[in-house]
Amino acid sequence: MNFKQYHFYWKSFSELSSIELYDLLNLRQQVFVEEQECAYIDADYSDQHSDHLLAYDGSQLVGYLRIVKPNFKMNDGKQYSGPSIGRIVNHTSKRNEGLGFNLINEAIKKCNQIYPNQVISISAQHRLQNYYERFGFSAVGDVYLEDGIDHIKMTLKSELKYSFSEKVSNILKTRNVYLFGGLLISGYLILNTFIKDINEDAFNWVAKIDNTYISKSKFENYLESIGESRKGGLLEKDIDMVLDKLIDEELLIQRAIDLGMLETDSQVRSVIIQKMIESILSEIDNLSYSDQDLKNFYISNKDFFASSPKLQLVKLSFDKSSLNSAKKAQEYILDGDFVSAKKLARNDVIDLPNALLPATKVREYIGPKLTEIAMQLEPGSVSELITDTDSVHLLILLKKEVSVTQEFNEISEQVRNEFLKREGDKLFLEYLENLRSWYDVTKKQTS
Repeated sequence: MNFKQYHFYWKSFSELSSIELYDLLNLRQQVFVEEQECAYIDADYSDQHSDHLLAYDGSQLVGYLRIVKPNFKMNDGKQYSGPSIGRIVNHTSKRNEGLGFNLINEAIKKCNQIYPNQVISISAQHRLQNYYERFGFSAVGDVYLEDGIDHIKMTLKSELKYSFSEKVSNILKTRNVYLFGGLLISGYLILNTFIKDINEDAFNWVAKIDNTYISKSKFENYLESIGESRKGGLLEKDIDMVLDKLIDEELLIQRAIDLGMLETDSQVRSVIIQKMIESILSEIDNLSYSDQDLKNFYISNKDFFASSPKLQLVKLSFDKSSLNSAKKAQEYILDGDFVSAKKLARNDVIDLPNALLPATKVREYIGPKLTEIAMQLEPGSVSELITDTDSVHLLILLKKEVSVTQEFNEISEQVRNEFLKREGDKLFLEYLENLRSWYDVTKKQTS
C-alpha cells in the first residue's frame, strides 16, 4: 500500500509538552465532540496512565491514539488485564490516506514491545468491526451503547502476533513451492563486485524477466496487503495470482522502457523524479539527534523562530560565468543605482512579491540558504555575493519585521520540523553531489 508519509512520536504523559497536550485534546474534541457529537468528558484522568502516539504532517498534529496501561481502572469502569488502545483519531483532512492504518499498526507494535504476550483490547465502534478484524482483532461479547454510539469489545490474541512472512512461509511449505533461486547467478554477482551496485533481489527472487528480478520481499508485501484486506485472510490461490500480476506489471514496465517513455514522456519522468525525491528524503526518518541538538539549532536560528518574522527583499541572480556582472551590480546598488544593477541581472521566471512576506514563505521562493542570509541582513543593506551550484545571487533587504522569539519549550515541535527540513535539504544536495561523482557527467558549452 502506498501511504502518505507521516512522522510518528511516542510519549508518556509526563513527556508531553503543554502545546502537545493542548493539540491532542483539541484534535480529540474536534472528532469526538464536534464531529461525532459524543456527550462525555474527554479528559478522563486515564491520560496520565497511558502512552500517547502523535502523528504529524509537517508541524500539524493530524493523528493520535493512546495505549492505557494494563489493569488500570478507567472512569467508565472499564479495566483490562492487558493494554488497551483508545481515543483513535485522525484529522478530517487526512482521511483515506492510510493514516488510521498506520496508527493501529504502530500501536500493535508498541504493545508487543512493552507488553509482550498480553492480550490487546479495544472498545471499537461497531461499524468499524470489519476494519479492526483486518489487524487480527476478534469481537468479544455483544454490542453495547457508549456515548450514543454502538460499540463492541475486541481483542487481539497473542497467538496472532507472528510475522506475516511466517504465514507466507507456511503456505509455501504446504504447497511445496520452491521459489526460484539461482546459485550460478549468486556466484556471478559475488565474483563481480566491481559494479556500481549489487542487485540484492538477484539473491532471493521469485521470477525473472530478462535481467530484471522480482524479489521475494516484494512478492510477500503484495501477499500481505491481500491478507490484510480480506476477512478470511490469505488463500493458497493468491500465490499464483499475485506472482502473475507482478510479472504482468514488470512486462509492461519493460515495454515502456523499450518504447523510450523514460526519455520522451514528461509525465512519466516527472512521476519518477518525484518518487526518487520522496525516497531520498524518507531517509531522514533514520536520522539520530538529541534534544540538545534541537536546542543548539534553535539558538543558532532564533530569528527564524520569531513568532512571525517578515521580510521584503529583492533577489538578483546571475549565471556563474557572469561573476563580473554580479560584482558590477553590487557596486551599482551600493551607489544607489538599483535600475542599472537590475539590467545586469538574469530575468528569473519567479520574482519575489513586492511585499512583506513571512520567512517561511520567503523560504519557498529562494530556499533555506538564502533565507538564512536574508534574516541576518539589516533593512537597506545588500548581501555579499552568494554562490551556489551554477548561479551567483545578491539580496537587497528593503524591510524587516521580527517579533519576539518564543521559548524553545513552546515551539519544540516547530523547531524539530524545521531541523528535519534543513537536514533533508542537506541530505538531498549531498545525494545529488554523489550522483554527479558516481556518473560521468559532461556539460557541453552552449553559446
